[in-house]
Amino acid sequence: MGGPKVVKTTLNAGRGKIPEYSDGTKAIFHYEVWKPNEWKEGMPKNRDDYSYVDSSRRAFPHGYGAPMEIVFGKKFALVVFENCLRSMLEGERSQFDVDASELYTFPMTAKKLRDIAKGRQADPHHHHEHHHESHMCAAALAGGTGYPELDDLLKNPAPLRIIFEVIRVIPPGGYEAESWQLNADEKLKSIEDYRLAGNELFKEGKLTEAIDKYREALGRLETLLLREKPGDVEWEALDKKNIALYLNLSQCYLKVGEMWEAEQTATEVIDRDENNEKGLYRRAKARISRWKLDELRI
Repeated sequence: MGGPKVVKTTLNAGRGKIPEYSDGTKAIFHYEVWKPNEWKEGMPKNRDDYSYVDSSRRAFPHGYGAPMEIVFGKKFALVVFENCLRSMLEGERSQFDVDASELYTFPMTAKKLRDIAKGRQADPHHHHEHHHESHMCAAALAGGTGYPELDDLLKNPAPLRIIFEVIRVIPPGGYEAESWQLNADEKLKSIEDYRLAGNELFKEGKLTEAIDKYREALGRLETLLLREKPGDVEWEALDKKNIALYLNLSQCYLKVGEMWEAEQTATEVIDRDENNEKGLYRRAKARISRWKLDELRI
């Protein structure tokens, strides 16, 4: 497969037909990476002749600690990963012996994945955007990656044995796209979709779910604002979209009795529109409620 630089061996056959893997296809898989102790005569056959490098199954600090997800066509930093996966069925487990020339970016990418795993471990509820682009260069890693297995590979490039197990392949449109997958126009549309979904959930009395939708919309809007220069026409137009979202959030927080959050989100509205009647009313209501609660504690 792929010429002499990549040699595939199927370990467990998969099911069905090979997916098309067109742009937008999501693959969910596990991987493990092994380095041969010696490879002058080719890749050794005995497992004991390899040293561990990386794995999605091993927890931080020794690996990513979760199934990997990549979306084809989104510039994943390791092209060889995509090329290997394109040959695989769902449920298949195969090993690929990969020449060192195909693995220049591997130590940097593996470091990024472990850093993501570290952040996930510290805050399990925080969403860490995916790893489809790597902005680190070799010079940035002159002091090492901070992970012994990766540092060794960085100093001594070598061919690797990579074992993939494909868990699931989802065609384009078969899953909800995450923020990092969208271009600016798609992200802008998704913000409105999240706002409308939040409105429907609010009408149904599902306030916690509505809050989540509004928060997701605000997060996506923030990434668009970062692309523009504050004060420019484009930035102002985007920033105004915050008003409706913060107004809706403030109303949700009032309904669930979270008065501090209700006050803060209403203030976000007033900071952008100082005469906004709904914002002023909701902030006043939140402040009065907080004052009464404090008084009851005396």
